[in-house]
Amino acid sequence: MKERKPKGRVSRALHGLAGGRGASADSLVHEWQVLPTVAVSCYWIWLYLAYSLDVFVVSSDVLVRFDILQKGFGFLGAALFMVAVSLLRTAAFFERTPFLALFSAASGTSIVVVSALARAGVPVALPVVLAVWLLMGAGTAAAFLRLFGGLQDAGQGRFCAVNALALFLSGFFYLLLLGLQDGIRLVLTVFVVCIAAFAPLRPPEEAPDAARAPSARGDVPSPDAGNAAVAALLSFRGELFLLSVVFGLAYCLGISLSIMSNSLEFIWLSLCVPGIFLVLYSVFLKDRVSVRVLLTLLFPIAAFLLLLLPFSNPFGLVLCCSLLVMCFTTYDVLNVVRLREIIAANRLPGAKSWATGRYPQLAGLVLGWAAGYGMLLTDDALKVLLPAVCVGLVVAIVAMLTRYVWRYSDVAGGAAHVPEETVGRVHDAIVLRYGLSPREREVMELLVRGYSTDRIGKDLHISYHTVKTHVYHIYQKVGVHAQQELIDLVEERLRLMR
Repeated sequence: MKERKPKGRVSRALHGLAGGRGASADSLVHEWQVLPTVAVSCYWIWLYLAYSLDVFVVSSDVLVRFDILQKGFGFLGAALFMVAVSLLRTAAFFERTPFLALFSAASGTSIVVVSALARAGVPVALPVVLAVWLLMGAGTAAAFLRLFGGLQDAGQGRFCAVNALALFLSGFFYLLLLGLQDGIRLVLTVFVVCIAAFAPLRPPEEAPDAARAPSARGDVPSPDAGNAAVAALLSFRGELFLLSVVFGLAYCLGISLSIMSNSLEFIWLSLCVPGIFLVLYSVFLKDRVSVRVLLTLLFPIAAFLLLLLPFSNPFGLVLCCSLLVMCFTTYDVLNVVRLREIIAANRLPGAKSWATGRYPQLAGLVLGWAAGYGMLLTDDALKVLLPAVCVGLVVAIVAMLTRYVWRYSDVAGGAAHVPEETVGRVHDAIVLRYGLSPREREVMELLVRGYSTDRIGKDLHISYHTVKTHVYHIYQKVGVHAQQELIDLVEERLRLMR
């Protein structure tokens, strides 16, 4: 039965956000879309409650800037949890049991209890406070693995749309939380954590099909394919680590100065603005601009803001830090989309693969946060160290960007710089892995070259509707939703083989 195309701009936009699939144009508001969007929104709200506000902070007169130290331990807990999961021989336990949900809910509730006791005047030992923050950070990491591992079977367009809408909605929730008392925030945190931990990510009656979720069937890729996939997950760990250091530094300084100047509204920029941009990207640009191009553009923006940081007044410092956090939030969501593409395309196990691709970011956050904490201990340290650190990070970003552009420039130019034998092996691997027919292979090869549907029909001497049918079957089998996603998949495999 032919899919009915939606009419009207709003319907087409909703249809595009839903990944261009489904029987109706309002599928975005179907339960399968709403529940994951709410769950991911609650995950972002949980993070910003913990790190952007002082809701869970326990005051102390013993240690200097103990509030910043506590939040740093939260990032450290998340990093240690991700490293531990990535080092496991198998992470099937996390996928077959509700451990991630129960652990994230328990850790989120524990810090609420400790914070409430401290506000009620009950003395809490400082090691206990730091241990609870470590546990809370590990809980946010567990929630991340559950949410994004559970959504990896969704299509690329739908996955990007859910994250974009969730980020946008969480920004408005953050603004609402600013006007509430800490006691109400603590109560709301319990609901937010429980929704992020237990919200269903797909209807029980719908099981992932073979093309979209091979990992759910327990298929194990060959050793060579597995090694190449792990290499793909780690191929951008340098850029992820570097930008995370910048983010950790900017976030630490920005949050501290925002709290001191009562200008926490600037943190709203880091949620809503990236959310709006990513929603627009999901609707209008995802078929025209690849994720890799957007990620590359964020590097010079971050370098420019870093150069302004040491020469700004307190207001400008908060604004620059907020813009840096906004850039990183955009990068973070796009990087999650890129991780999902690699994991889904290579049939990798969910929790272990997500942790492997994620821990470099958290390690960078810890290092950047530690640098910011050291600068905030004294005013002199901030004035002396900030210019030197910013210049050093700018130099590192320029070097990384140069390497990044050089590394992908030949691939971006097409297959002309790649031996035909290598291109043929990549096409053979895709055909074998996804079970494409000989005719579908011919169509795929022309799609990867950027040919339009009309051009493919003329070259292969088949009708327009036949080409559309072949394209639909290719997208279904490979697990993509647009020609650009198919091109990105082939380019990624070409890069790994060179």
